Parts: sequence; C-alpha cells; structure tokens
Amino acid sequence: MTRTETEPETCQHHRRRVQLTPVRPIPVAFTGERAGEGPFTLGQLNIHMWLRQMPKHFYAVLCAELPVPAMVSVSDAARAVAALIARHESLRTSYVPGEQPCQRVAGSGVQLLEVCSLGEGQWGPRDRPAVAEALTRWLRESHDPGCPVRVAVAVAPDAGDRVIACATGFTHMAMDHGSIEVLKRDFAELLSDPIRRPPAPPGHQPLDQAELEATAAERRKAEAALAHMREQARRIPHCLYALPGARPSGESLAVELSSVAAAMAVQRVAARTRASRSSIVLAAICAVVARRASYPELVLPLISSNRFERRMANYVGALSQGALATVETAEKSFDELIRHTWTTVMKASRHGRYDAAKRDAIDKRIEHERGLRLSYDPLFNNIIPESWSALAPGAGVQPAQIEAALAKTELRWRPMPANGSPIRFSLTQVDGCLRVDMWSSDTGLLPRAELESVLLAAERLLVAAARGDLPASRMPALIGLQPMAATPDRMLIDHCWVDVADVQRLVDDAVAPAVARVFASAGGRPLVACLTATDIVYTPEQAHARCMAALARHPTAITPRHYVICRTAPPDPADPAAWPAPLATGTGRA
Repeated sequence: MTRTETEPETCQHHRRRVQLTPVRPIPVAFTGERAGEGPFTLGQLNIHMWLRQMPKHFYAVLCAELPVPAMVSVSDAARAVAALIARHESLRTSYVPGEQPCQRVAGSGVQLLEVCSLGEGQWGPRDRPAVAEALTRWLRESHDPGCPVRVAVAVAPDAGDRVIACATGFTHMAMDHGSIEVLKRDFAELLSDPIRRPPAPPGHQPLDQAELEATAAERRKAEAALAHMREQARRIPHCLYALPGARPSGESLAVELSSVAAAMAVQRVAARTRASRSSIVLAAICAVVARRASYPELVLPLISSNRFERRMANYVGALSQGALATVETAEKSFDELIRHTWTTVMKASRHGRYDAAKRDAIDKRIEHERGLRLSYDPLFNNIIPESWSALAPGAGVQPAQIEAALAKTELRWRPMPANGSPIRFSLTQVDGCLRVDMWSSDTGLLPRAELESVLLAAERLLVAAARGDLPASRMPALIGLQPMAATPDRMLIDHCWVDVADVQRLVDDAVAPAVARVFASAGGRPLVACLTATDIVYTPEQAHARCMAALARHPTAITPRHYVICRTAPPDPADPAAWPAPLATGTGRA
C-alpha cells in the first residue's frame, strides 16, 4: 500500500502534463420545442434554499466530462451541444428568486461553446483522461455563478479542430448526478453518427414535474415524506464522529482509498448476496463507523435520486434530495447487515421528495427541543451508476487473488473546502478499482490518520467477506479499531456522544460575562448548567436561546438539558451543591 499527496486519479491511466489555452469561443444557436414559465419543483426549491445558505459550497457547481469518440471535430461537438440543449429544457432555464420563485425556460438562444487549445505535441485518445481532468478543473475554478450551463472542448493544435475531450459545468439548480449520466449517454448518441441524428422525444421536463407536484396525490406523498423525515430527525446525532477531546482546527481534507482488492471483493460479495455494490460498500462503512464511534445504530443522511418512476428515468433536472435512514448494525452478520442496509436505504430514499421549506420549519422546532443543529449533508453519497450485469462475474474471482491485490492499495489525500458535515463518504468508482473518499470537515476533530484507519478497516472487512459471510462476533477483530468509550465526562445523551468540556465552552461563549459551570449530572438531571444572572440572561429560555445561537461555533457540543440561574456564584463553582438557591430553573425549551 502506498500513501501520496496528489490530485485524485483512476487506479491506472496514462498521465501527461496538460496546459489549456482558451481561444475564441463558438456561438451555438439552439431552438427547443417550447418556452414557458412555472413554479420551482420540489427538487429545485431544495437546491435553492441550500445554495442561499451556502452559495460557495463545493457542490454548488457540478462539473463532468462528456464522452467523445476518437475522431470528432469541434463542429460536430457544437451540433451535438445544440441538439442536447434543445432536447432538455433545464439546459435553457433561468431561475428567478423572490417570494414566489419560478423557473423560466427559453425557447431559443445562443450557448457559447468554449474552446481550449492544448500545448504542442501529439495528442491522442490515451491522453483523454488527463485532458478531461484538466478541462473539468478549469471549468470549476473559472465558473461564473450567473452562468447556469457551460460546455468546453479541448482541441489538439496539431490536427486542426480535433476534439480530445469535452467537459461541462452546471449550477446545481439545473442538474444532479443522475441527470449528468443521462446527458453523457445522450451526448454520446448524438456524436455516434454525425450525419443522422434522429431527434429524441422531449420526455418529462421540470415544468411538467412542477405541474405534477401540484396534484393532490403528489402532495400527499410529499407530506408522508416529511413525516418520515420528522421521525428520523428526532434521533440523528448532532456530530456523528469526532475524537474525544479534539478541538476544531479550521482545516478540511479528504482521503481517497483506491483498492483493486476491495473492488474484487465487492464483486464476489454481490454475486453471493445479490445486493447492489453500493449497499455493500455502505454496509462496510456503517459497520466500521458504528464500531469506532460506539453507536448501536446509525441515523445517516444520504441522497435520494428520486428516480423510481418510469417517467424519471431520462429526466434532466434537480431531482435528488436528502433523506434519512436508520441502519442498525448491532448483532448482525455482514450479509445480514448488507440486506438490512439495502432495504433501509431504499425505504428512506422513497421518502426523499418533499417541500424543503416545510422541512426547515420542522427542523427548527426539533433543533430547539433537542438543543442541537441538524445537517443533511450526506454521510454517504453514491455517484456511480449501478450495473446489475456486473454481479455475475464476481463468483469467478478467487479470495487468493483478492488478497494478493492488496499490495496495489493506495491512499491519497488532498485539501478540501469547508464542508457542513463532520464526515462524508463518496463512492466514485467500483468497476475494476474501488474508489471511495472520506472527507473530514475539520482535521482537528478527525485527523488524516483517523480517516485512513477507517478506510483501511472497511477494506479489511470487504476482503474478509469475499470468503463468506462474517458473523457479528468476528467483525470487531477484523475492523481492528477500538470504540471511543464512555467516561464520567463523556456520555450518550439524546442519541449524541457529548464531552462535558465541549458543552462548558459553548455555555461560556453564550452567556459571558456570567459565571457558568456545566455538570454531567446534578440534582438527578443530566447535563446541567448552573450560571449567574446578568442583565441579558436571567431566565432558562434566554440562556437556551443564546446557547442555540452559539452552536455554530461549537460543532461537537449540544446545549445543556437543564439551566439553573442563580444570583451569585459560590466560592467553588465546581461544587454543584455549593450553588445558592436559584432564581429560576428549567429546560429553556418552549
């Protein structure tokens, strides 16, 4: 196994230094079947509300490579782009914010096809991965938030206008990862025969979806989804996983595991269990995180593609939304955990389309009652298309081959922008080589060594499972990570592991200049804050409101369960019995 600090790449492909020089763009005229205007879909509303809170989030812009054959000209690419924009209305839609936000579809217009020239030398198909990576990175780094769609090609200067790679960048309002897979397929079909490009039927469009979501039947489904989310949100931890006593550093990074052995193991397990490969990887991650973070169950945020109905198969638009699944890891064999994970995630995913504004209102009440902040950034994001045809060959892979392939395992790390979730896993490849990222929003809470140990533990579990089902009793030894145990000052409260010292820092910050002391328990109640009254904090409700306002600066803390407001502090504030008779006591919750 090797460790390197580098940009991510596939497990095996040709690398070459790429220099892109922008040249004159090409205007591409397009004409669609209709123009129109309508309200946001639920998916668009979800992204709109999310981007208002985090406009510079890493995934506010989605960039991807579009496949091109070995010999294609810029003119061919331009014609394919025009046909693609005409076919899919989201590629010619603007989004108008306001009290009643709306989507506005243009009937016709002009899209610039951006062109970058490559450096001198011979460029061919084997250079495509490196060129596409550079072109995608260039689009991301130079993206204009006011531009919903960009398309760029890189051309070889030694061969006229021969296209080596093509890439796109979209605002997340227009697209999700499922939509990008549809665009890739359609673009490849449009380039497969430059002479004959039969127009495809327009299919289900975002304007149609907004009209459908206004029906009584769809509104009932959305309300049922909200009820499911409300139930799960009452049990989700505030911070799933952080090292005890750790303090935020403000730095964020991701570690990527590239494992040929794990990919082979997943193939073999999939052949045995008939489960999806992504659910097998997620089951291994759940087993490791639950063991290390000492949870008997994981209430985990994930992303639902919302593509269960036939009409959604070729839909291009913002459709995916957050969902919550509860995976119970205790007392299950690995195969049982896989099946449980799969069915639980599928159930949660079918409750993934709802009104995000209504969910936010529900969340505010739950946050106030529980004294924490909820985050729906996914713990696990699967961005690979599932291939069921890939299940059959897995049985031919032998365990000895898998174990020998462990020598090829690589870990790479790279700095990342800030992320709203403490940790996040992204499955980016499973064919031939398993590639999964573990992203820490703060290396002070979860350092690189911890990320590496979790990823390698998941690999060990998968490789062992390739030989057969693993009983629950064997998995702790295979995982090899010790649980972060409870101590007198570290306790499990309301489904959250909490360090009293973290809550003390929160309260000190929130009620200063009052004297305050947080106790693990006092008067038969858990997590009690005793504090002196001030001109601005003299009721439990005021103390709780200020603690809630300060939570963003204390990602590992929750608010006290009970507040005791006293006129003065005793000589020894650390003695709970020494505090004088209180002026007011209570939970501070309405």
